[in-house]
Amino acid sequence: MKKLREGLIVFMRHVELPALAKYLILLIGFLFGTRSLNAQISEQIENISGQDFQIIVTFFDPYENLIVNSPDFNKVDSLKQQNIWNSYLKNNVIYDFKLLKNGEVLKHYILRGDPSAEVDAKNLVRNKIYLLDITKHEIGIDYYNQSAYSKHVEKTINKIDFYGTLFENMDLLYPEKIGKNLFGNFRLKIPYNAIRDNVLALIRLDLYEEFPAEWIVPKNTEYLNEFFSYQSCIQQYYRVERIMKTFVRTYNDDGSVQSEYPRLETDEDVKSFVGKMNRIGDVVTLPFFNSTDKSMLVTKHESSSVYKIIIGKNEPIEKYLENIQIIKNSENEIDKITATLLIHGSSLAKGEYIIKESYVAYFKDFDKCRLPYKILFSPEEDIDYTEPRIEIQLDYLFHRK
Repeated sequence: MKKLREGLIVFMRHVELPALAKYLILLIGFLFGTRSLNAQISEQIENISGQDFQIIVTFFDPYENLIVNSPDFNKVDSLKQQNIWNSYLKNNVIYDFKLLKNGEVLKHYILRGDPSAEVDAKNLVRNKIYLLDITKHEIGIDYYNQSAYSKHVEKTINKIDFYGTLFENMDLLYPEKIGKNLFGNFRLKIPYNAIRDNVLALIRLDLYEEFPAEWIVPKNTEYLNEFFSYQSCIQQYYRVERIMKTFVRTYNDDGSVQSEYPRLETDEDVKSFVGKMNRIGDVVTLPFFNSTDKSMLVTKHESSSVYKIIIGKNEPIEKYLENIQIIKNSENEIDKITATLLIHGSSLAKGEYIIKESYVAYFKDFDKCRLPYKILFSPEEDIDYTEPRIEIQLDYLFHRK
């Protein structure tokens, strides 16, 4: 079958044929197997039947699709092959798990590469470079083409537990068991059972339970605001852990500390907060500004510039912060963010009320990003933060892709 398919492809590349003849050749190729030669080469590899649902699994062989679109791939040197192969994996669909009920297609669970990931040629177990798009079925959509189905995606999941850059279902790999030295370096083969088990577990969660928030990839385009460089900077990492030391203080009349209550907290990944900020702690420790928020220059000096932030459509920020100003240094880096903090409360006597305090977040460099390292809340009249009611000290641990 593979030789027939390859022969048809070569024949069609080099021989001028009427459109009808080419169509008949494609039809013959389809009738002799489940793979098509139209927009892509695909193969139905499994039909899983359950009590309530049916799942049809389609494999888009990356090698065979690559050589159809890049016929000179096998002629270039191994370094170029390495770059081309890695780029293909990160930017294309590999598997489509199609969900049906009573013969009706409901959803597609599409395993594809992560364009922001980096392939490690030495530490092979780090190559968890895949994402799962969950999308409703629409007639006429090519689910091999991410740009065609992207607007129908309900959510994208990053909890993919297998690693490797070759696939058991590839004809090219038979009969290798572990992997193969291909395209510039040794590559691990991903067993199909590992892929299937991982995806089926995610399908069960989607149908009957809920995904943990940190497994859902945020739709970050809404929160890509170039003025706040830290928002895009953290996206280059696989995960950014955060350690927070919080001190709640009271003061004597002379300004000395009367009491202090420390607390230590950790966050597994601050990236998971993007688009899901609904608590005051999430907003104030790493404010995310979206594409509708604008900056307006207020004053400019030799060593610094002050900007006023005009909020567009950003409910979390509007709820907890107002009068926001950004102070940038001469290198156009954020030194601090100041604002009026809005603390919401309610009681039987007062009903709903808001307490206003002074807020400042100080920034410095961590690894490749400039992030908050100290945050202070003070009474509204304490504009110099001489007696901060709360101090939050921050540190980060960066996990590279």
